[in-house]
Amino acid sequence: MLGTTTIPARRNATGFVRTREYVAFDLETTGLRAGTDRVVEIGAVRFEVTGRELGRFESLVNPERPMNPAAQAIHGISDLDLADAPTARSVLPRFLEFLGDPAETSLLAHNASFDARFLGSELARLGKSPPAHAVNDTLALARARLPHLPNHRLDTLTRVLNLDREGAHRALADSLRVKGLWLALRGEEGPSQGLVAYSIFDENSLNPDAPFGWESLSAAIRAGVRVRIEYDGGTQGPDPREISPMSFEQRGGIPYVVAICHVDGIQKKFRLDRVRWFEVIS
Repeated sequence: MLGTTTIPARRNATGFVRTREYVAFDLETTGLRAGTDRVVEIGAVRFEVTGRELGRFESLVNPERPMNPAAQAIHGISDLDLADAPTARSVLPRFLEFLGDPAETSLLAHNASFDARFLGSELARLGKSPPAHAVNDTLALARARLPHLPNHRLDTLTRVLNLDREGAHRALADSLRVKGLWLALRGEEGPSQGLVAYSIFDENSLNPDAPFGWESLSAAIRAGVRVRIEYDGGTQGPDPREISPMSFEQRGGIPYVVAICHVDGIQKKFRLDRVRWFEVIS
């Protein structure tokens, strides 16, 4: 139903520590570029670590511009569907309220950088700050848990894991699939430190903050010091080396550290999920 929002029930003051909660969300858009294209639908589901659902959010969003036919062919949302929909100025404050407290709620999305950057761009147009939540990428999680698959698109994972396929490429339906994927792949156990996505919502950000759990490596970047790592590059097994870390990047759901490698004497990118350990060289 257009523009419906269900806010999860507030917890009473029982003295118990709140269960960690997640919000799986998905955006449908007019195209692929967050700087120029617009969001046309937002869907989200809030749930506990046990999988118990706490609330849903679903709304079309009038992009105030014509729909791209190529995008419409994917999600099926037309200009006619959006004609009477509320604009982002109306929808986004309600969505931010639904996300709740960043200290108690993490966000989930598949290929999270895409959705995060679109959300960030929409908020920037309204002069609003992006949410402070951690964003976990189920694309990176699936790559870590199911490396044998030919690809890790949400459609493929939905079929392999026997998730509900009804309503594919609509925001709420895909959010429910992201929730199912997170639970099926035991996301709460954490695939590794490096696979927690950046909390980035900036289309132009090429140097995001450190992924959660890698703050000490970020401190080494700021200090300009060398770091000793053990890196599993694949065929030759773990390989100790010294690097001078420079920045972080994310590509296809995988976080990297960009660094000068003092073994080869050139700039390289190292996948953080393959860094087995590291220490700052004093």
